[in-house]
Amino acid sequence: MKHKPNILLIGFHNSLNIDSMTQIAFKNCNTGQEAIELLIDENFDLIISKYQLDDQNAIELNQSVKSVKNYCANTIPKNNKLLIITTNPEEEQLCKDNKILFFPEKLNLKSLILKLIDLPREIKRGDQKVAIINFKDLFKRVDNNREFIQTVIEKFFEIWKSRIDDIQTPLNNGEFKLAKDAAHKLKGVLANFSMEAARTTIIELEKHILDNDQELSIQKLNQLIADIENTHKFYLDNQDQFKS
Repeated sequence: MKHKPNILLIGFHNSLNIDSMTQIAFKNCNTGQEAIELLIDENFDLIISKYQLDDQNAIELNQSVKSVKNYCANTIPKNNKLLIITTNPEEEQLCKDNKILFFPEKLNLKSLILKLIDLPREIKRGDQKVAIINFKDLFKRVDNNREFIQTVIEKFFEIWKSRIDDIQTPLNNGEFKLAKDAAHKLKGVLANFSMEAARTTIIELEKHILDNDQELSIQKLNQLIADIENTHKFYLDNQDQFKS
């Protein structure tokens, strides 16, 4: 079961008016130094701060947050996002220049929060486990030419690791556009083969790449590798499906 998302608010003195979001846990502090002490001890899904705090500004806070991530990388990795609430165009421009995520205070913050964090999804009646390979859909796509699709799938399983390398190499180098393009191509192949579990994972991988989140992208890529290996085993265990 997913944890209840945890958000740290810095410098707002309970003035953000989002306490009604009961599906999220909020914690407040007033200064950047207090925030850093909390970040070392706790995990937050999102940090929301004013641009100017009593002891530092957003640019200094961003550097401190990065330092905490580096410090904790080999113990308890921190995957939080930092969001700065801006009050004027000058603050917005400084955030842009320093590649800091920002949001003008006059806009609807609640809707943005829901987009930035992964809320636990309530399991609904009728939800079904994603198929490893949807054979019914696969054979329909190729007009029931089972011999043909079997040959093509086997070719894919011979070369799939090179497709992973096409994603992993640029990802390790921080070349997110190249990694995204390679992931998009592989997603199309997985869709064509009705490999639904792996395709679901690569959709999540694309999202992390688009967010330029190298750490989460690598974690999701490792899951994709495991999913494809599991798909290969499932394929080998279901060879009877290819008999006309």
